[in-house]
Amino acid sequence: MTKSVCAYAKLNLILDVIGKRPDGYHDISSVMQSIELHDEIELSVSPSDENEIKVSCLNAGDFSSVKWDETNLVYKAAELLLTTAGSHLSHPVCVDITVRKNIPAGAGMGGGSSDAAAVLKGLNELLSCGFSTGELCDLGARLGADVPFCIFGKTALCEGIGEKLTPLPSPGKLYCVILKPEVSLSTKEMYRLTDNYLDSQPHPDASLMKDALLAEDHAAFISSCGNFMEHAAIEICPAISDLKHMLSKAGSELSLMTGSGSAVFGLFPDLESAKKAFEELDPPKAEKFISSFYVG
Repeated sequence: MTKSVCAYAKLNLILDVIGKRPDGYHDISSVMQSIELHDEIELSVSPSDENEIKVSCLNAGDFSSVKWDETNLVYKAAELLLTTAGSHLSHPVCVDITVRKNIPAGAGMGGGSSDAAAVLKGLNELLSCGFSTGELCDLGARLGADVPFCIFGKTALCEGIGEKLTPLPSPGKLYCVILKPEVSLSTKEMYRLTDNYLDSQPHPDASLMKDALLAEDHAAFISSCGNFMEHAAIEICPAISDLKHMLSKAGSELSLMTGSGSAVFGLFPDLESAKKAFEELDPPKAEKFISSFYVG
């Protein structure tokens, strides 16, 4: 049995870091948005004497920082699903997972998390496990804070460490140009540095964006966007500030870093303006992508 699944990237339209928790994680308040840019994953399941997982990447050479072994979230997702399904499976299986990466690594776009989410959803269907979306989100939270949203998808308010999800109306079919500097940022290190700013910098307010989306107020939506982690990220990677400025000059309605970085995105109201900016921009030592909001 085989199944092809898409693992959609995400953008943080707003990200506030509220504070550090006793367990070492951070409470956040964020509105996340799925976009059409995605990794391609093929799942193949066959009978076996014992459960076995194989993971490979068709373009691994372009993602040398990513390990494709048992430490990869894709492997961990398959392992978790098989373990949780347990006796519900009629027999042991060999799961063969082949990935083609398109989402840049170390960008704050949920590449690893979206791959894990796609594997959980895909294997749940292939093996007829019967887990609900909520149950898959609970499993995903054990793998990473962004995995539940990547299972959920579209537009959502994410609270707690990211696992508490509230669906929101889509901002519409907006288009984005994404610039990824050559520097990749460690999420763990970014949160550590962000702690230094918790009491000294203004925090974006996710409730304002929620209200704007519910009211279908585009201007209020745009003005509510923000990322509290930018302060710390620019300290490490000044190119983030430069790329934001380039996107603004190219006509974007806003320019913002996504997640813990280092990718920056600009929003455009239509495909024509996004294409024009994409073609004209030539950022030094940075990759560029063009995509649109995934609205299902």
